[in-house]
Amino acid sequence: MPTEAHYIFSLGLALSGGGFRGLAHIGVLRVLEQYGLPPDFVAGTSAGSLIGALYASGKNTNEIESLACKVFWPGLLRSQGIRKFCARYLPRTFAGLALPLQVAVTELPSWKTRVLDSGDLASALAASCATPYLFHQVRIGEESYTDGGWGCVLPARICRENRCRIVIGSDVWLRSALAMNSGMSTSSKLAGPIYSRQYLDAYRQCDVVIQPHISIMSLIPNCASIHRMVRSGERAARTWLAKCHALASEIADLRQEPHLSLNGLKHLPQRTDRRD
Repeated sequence: MPTEAHYIFSLGLALSGGGFRGLAHIGVLRVLEQYGLPPDFVAGTSAGSLIGALYASGKNTNEIESLACKVFWPGLLRSQGIRKFCARYLPRTFAGLALPLQVAVTELPSWKTRVLDSGDLASALAASCATPYLFHQVRIGEESYTDGGWGCVLPARICRENRCRIVIGSDVWLRSALAMNSGMSTSSKLAGPIYSRQYLDAYRQCDVVIQPHISIMSLIPNCASIHRMVRSGERAARTWLAKCHALASEIADLRQEPHLSLNGLKHLPQRTDRRD
């Protein structure tokens, strides 16, 4: 485990994949902002990469929620729709972002998880959001990629590998929500096949996992549903803050540490930390 002097970021936020459910990430981000706990490193998969990119570009959560109501979300199921969205609302490259962002994608044909953090932002987001069930793939240079959720649905390990002192996961993945709602614990002997091993590994990398409760009615792609989705993220994050005063205070204290910088390093060794 690294010593305090070896951490680069105070708070890393891992935003999961989850399709339209990913809009709940906006509410999680808003509550972290309200409590003075904004992340200084963001990792995203699929829908989480898109919300993460909007936040890392410098937009606040009010702007992101307003923007969400203007977008025809089914149009983002195609990579061309993602590219048009990015051209209008995001910087051209990762270098234009205000916060460090790393995006999980799945390389083809190896099906291995890769992390993108430089170059063309629209291509990286299109790859991470490529709809696997429609057999979409995105070519970047000589490589082909698809949805990052195949092997990294909750990119908490990316935060750890970039030396984030605290890692919070915002999890809107439908499969984990169904498992949780059925009473299946992540520590159960059957958890591996139910949740998937890659998810359980990510879950254990987090100090806290925030899991919004999203109603079926919220899945209708309209503005009212978007607002309900954001509110669900807010409620879940507030519940976490009410239970984790000590960790929230620790994050606030870490903001005062002079060695914690916004200039992240790449490809650093992983660490395993505690969970509260």
